[in-house]
Amino acid sequence: MKFRLATTADATELLKIYKPYVEKTAITFEYEVPTVEDFAQRIEKTASVFPYLLAIENGKIIGYAYAGRYRERAAYDWVVELSIYLDENERHHGTGTILYEKLLTALSLLNYQRAYACITYPNPASMAFHEKFGFEAIGIFQKSGYKFGKWYGIQWMDLLLQKDEQVQPIKLITDLSSETIKKILE
Repeated sequence: MKFRLATTADATELLKIYKPYVEKTAITFEYEVPTVEDFAQRIEKTASVFPYLLAIENGKIIGYAYAGRYRERAAYDWVVELSIYLDENERHHGTGTILYEKLLTALSLLNYQRAYACITYPNPASMAFHEKFGFEAIGIFQKSGYKFGKWYGIQWMDLLLQKDEQVQPIKLITDLSSETIKKILE
């Protein structure tokens, strides 16, 4: 398996992975599958600031994980929200674990203090996945999203990324050297 940073040229392949989550699950609260153009814009906006990592096997993208802004106010700048999506046929093979390890390593190097995961509730498998990295449940918002004629809650989980509470300036993913990025992706 190989790993690399996403680009807008990956939008079509990533959208193929994301589409079943929109159409068949409440894992995402989107109702409509975005267009390739819209998805490419999302990638561009995110990947210019945050790590947006791909897992590739036999030349095919089989999963992706990225961090994004938690909220717009400046005081939130040291906190990120994470997302991960795997090809339907690639779940439970360890790809997600490796992607998350690499993502969390990158976020630590970029000086983020905390990572949040927002999980459709209930979702015991996703909670267990996050718990193995040390995420802790911090709250449930009941009936937060309505999809497929049913209400779903959201479970928030939290992970401390830095041992020192003294904040350092946040770096962009583009601030990391190519050597550092290469080490993260190995």
